[in-house]
Amino acid sequence: MFRTKYETKWNTQIQQDTSLVKPYVTLHPNCSGKSVSLPFHGKTDIREYTGRKVKLEWDDLTFGERHLKKRKFYSSIPLSEDDKMDMDTLDLTASDVMGEQRKGVQRTFDEVIMGVGLKGDSYQIRTQADGVCGGIFAPNYVGENGDELETLDLTAGSSQVIPVDYAAKGTKTPAGMLIDKIAELRRRYRAMNVSRDMMNEIVVAISPSQEMDMILWEQAQNRDYGFASLTTGEVNKFLKCTFFVTNMLPVDADGNRLCAAWLKSRVKFGVWKDASFRIEPRPEYVDVREQITVKAAMGATRLDNKTVFVLPCKEATA
Repeated sequence: MFRTKYETKWNTQIQQDTSLVKPYVTLHPNCSGKSVSLPFHGKTDIREYTGRKVKLEWDDLTFGERHLKKRKFYSSIPLSEDDKMDMDTLDLTASDVMGEQRKGVQRTFDEVIMGVGLKGDSYQIRTQADGVCGGIFAPNYVGENGDELETLDLTAGSSQVIPVDYAAKGTKTPAGMLIDKIAELRRRYRAMNVSRDMMNEIVVAISPSQEMDMILWEQAQNRDYGFASLTTGEVNKFLKCTFFVTNMLPVDADGNRLCAAWLKSRVKFGVWKDASFRIEPRPEYVDVREQITVKAAMGATRLDNKTVFVLPCKEATA
């Protein structure tokens, strides 16, 4: 006389459902074609002269091109006519499926921008062997024809790496995110003659473990130091750097988490096709009434390597 009472609503698995990185890069509108060429020119200096009737010495600007290359993605999920019968009071509609696929597209935005891919249980930097690259960590395409690769120099002693054991004073010991590293990051941007406005564009991607360490900093908690970085209960701005937390940061050969910093205006993200859905019948299958397919195409690139820095951080292991 007794039966199990089934819930009539779905409980979904915990997942990231919006793009975390997209707000911290510059969007390139109206992408089309095989790739998008982003021409650039270098800077110039003004020469001093004295006297009158000085003969001109011509200067020139350096020119080049960077390329946004699109990567294409899809997901296709069938719905069976037998689902309603087999699932009793539960119902799986096309709108439910589309909602989950839309979340997948948003997460893919972040993978493309960061230049990483999920391999096994961890994210790794994409290489040319993985297919079309681009993004903050991965090789980017440059040159007139867009067929030259430009990579980040992550070797020891690289000007783009703030070492895991960096310390402004005292003993150098491998550590997580420290105020010393953030101060050194700002110093490097200043040394590049980055404008005052662009200094407000500094974005730093950190892992959940690095966020926890920063929240526990005495400096972050104590206003006597002149910091107020926990106004919303999380690390937001610190020394005018904007921090956001992502679980997509790779690790190096020594197991250090590769946190990254860039200027918002110096990383471009372009969308060729946002989440585009197609629902169509599949009569060749006995029980499949329809399939829901989503397609998207997007790409990302650094505008120059020198404004991207990598900050390896040691993470405690349980």
